Amino acid sequence: MLAISTTWKSGLLADTKEMLLQIKEVGLDAIELGYNLREEKLEEVISLLPGLGIKVASVHNFCPLPSVSRPGRFATDYYRLSSLNERERKKAVECTKATIDTASRVSCGIIVMHAGTVEFSRSYIRKLIDLYNQGKHGSRAFLRLKEKILSERKARKEPYLQSLIKSLEQVLPYAVSSGVKVGLETRYYPNEIPNLEEAESLLARFKDKGLVYWHDLGHAEVNQRFGITAHSEYLEKFSGCMAGMHLHDIKGIDDHLAPFCGEFDFTKIAAYMREDLIKVIEAHAPATSQQIKKAIERLR
Repeated sequence: MLAISTTWKSGLLADTKEMLLQIKEVGLDAIELGYNLREEKLEEVISLLPGLGIKVASVHNFCPLPSVSRPGRFATDYYRLSSLNERERKKAVECTKATIDTASRVSCGIIVMHAGTVEFSRSYIRKLIDLYNQGKHGSRAFLRLKEKILSERKARKEPYLQSLIKSLEQVLPYAVSSGVKVGLETRYYPNEIPNLEEAESLLARFKDKGLVYWHDLGHAEVNQRFGITAHSEYLEKFSGCMAGMHLHDIKGIDDHLAPFCGEFDFTKIAAYMREDLIKVIEAHAPATSQQIKKAIERLR
């Protein structure tokens, strides 16, 4: 199955039908319901799907997007399943269950989930990204800062992991009862959960309880470019429990480009793209319709 995330157009087009028609126009009849659809927009999308012959391949947590935003946080991160604040953690569980309800409504068998964050000063992360973008990723300053981040992450991570486990113990039975699996997604930032080791532990712990692996090409590639984990390690280790894949291209550490419009060699993942794997193009604006059409042709 080849699909495209609604994030490609949902932030640009107020007209919901036009957004879906543009997806149909590039030659796809399957979508991932993205994380930036507020309840009213989501209801419009769902009402239009049957008439347009579009099915839902996956749903990205949170969907619908919570009505109250959190300043300084990305939409998928408004509430963290790993939060040490019990009120926030419970709200994250509640919103994740709402995403599961969305998947059930549209006869979709999987949601994609961001698992959480080991919380400490984001200034370290911003500085690491700045150094990379300045071409200094081989410098002593970059390497020292990366080791500082990873060391602090290791020292702080345990309570956040335990909070996440508590959340999963509440989310997964609800998902299973709804006929929905939960996809644990590869993360972008080095302080996010899970890293490779944590993904392995979580997938082993919950392997028979509805948790599966969702590979994000761009995020895994950023891990490699930061010098943290080789992209291939994720694919080799989790291919057996991988249910889906986000496909987008990358330049430097700038991802979510249309496939084949950046630097990534897609032949590296060809062996892992099983026929039964859900494949979602997760390109963001300003990817053009022509770029998406060419990507679809090459991917197929």
